[in-house]
Amino acid sequence: MNTNEIAYFTDSVNTLIEGKLILIDKHIAQVLKCVASSKVLCQTLSETLQTMSYATEFSRARVTWTRSDGVVESRMKLPQDRNRLFAFVVCLLTEVDSGRRNILDFLKEYYNEPSDDLNYVKFAEQVLKPFKKAGETILSTLDPQSLNVEYVEQAERFFSAEKIYIETVVLEQVLLEMEQIRVFVSSLTLSHGEEYEFITVSEYLVNALYLKNPKILQIAYLAYKNTLLRYNDTVIHLQKIAELLNGIL
Repeated sequence: MNTNEIAYFTDSVNTLIEGKLILIDKHIAQVLKCVASSKVLCQTLSETLQTMSYATEFSRARVTWTRSDGVVESRMKLPQDRNRLFAFVVCLLTEVDSGRRNILDFLKEYYNEPSDDLNYVKFAEQVLKPFKKAGETILSTLDPQSLNVEYVEQAERFFSAEKIYIETVVLEQVLLEMEQIRVFVSSLTLSHGEEYEFITVSEYLVNALYLKNPKILQIAYLAYKNTLLRYNDTVIHLQKIAELLNGIL
C-alpha cells in the first residue's frame, strides 16, 4: 500500500491551487507527472476515457448566454460524475501543458474577474478544488482512514465558530505590542529555525486576529506566546497582549 500517492497528489494540486499564475506551467507539469506516476489514477483515467470523449464533454461543459447588452458570456460547468470530472480536468491541463490551449485566453473566456490573477483564483475554486477532491476520493482506497469523511466533518465542526468582535482600538494596540516585539527580536542573532518560528507564529496571530474565529485565535495566541517566552524582554509585551485580549480568548 503506497499512501505516498495520496500525499504526492494532494501536495502537487495544492501547489497548483495556491501558486501564482506566472508559475502555472511548472505546476501543471508537476500535477500531470503525479497522475502519470500513480497506477490507481492512470487506471481510472484510462477506463474513463474509453467511454467518454473529451471534445464532447468540453462542448457540454461550455455554457453560454447573451447578456441584455448583446455580449456573449461563457462559463465552464464540470461533469457531475467523479471519474469523468477527474478525466476532464486532466485532459484540460494536458491541453494547457502541451500549448494547444492558452491558459490566459481560457481564463478570460470563462471567468470575468478584473484581472488574470483573480480569474485564476476563480478557476482554482471552481475547477481545481473539485478535481483535487475527485482525485483524493479515487485514491482513498490506498488509505481509507486518511480521508475518513466522519473525521473531516468532526474536525470542521470543532474549528467552526461564530466570529467574535474585536474593537479596532484593541486590535491596533495588540499589533503595536507585536511590532515592539518584532523590533526587539530583530536585534537578536537567531538561528534560521528560530527566525522561521517567529515569523510563522507572528503571521498566524495577525491573521487570526483579522479572521476573528475564537478557536483559531486562541491556538495562534498560545503558539505566539510560547515561542516568544524564551526571550525575557518580550514578557512585558506578552502580558500586555494578554490583558488586551482578556475576555476575547
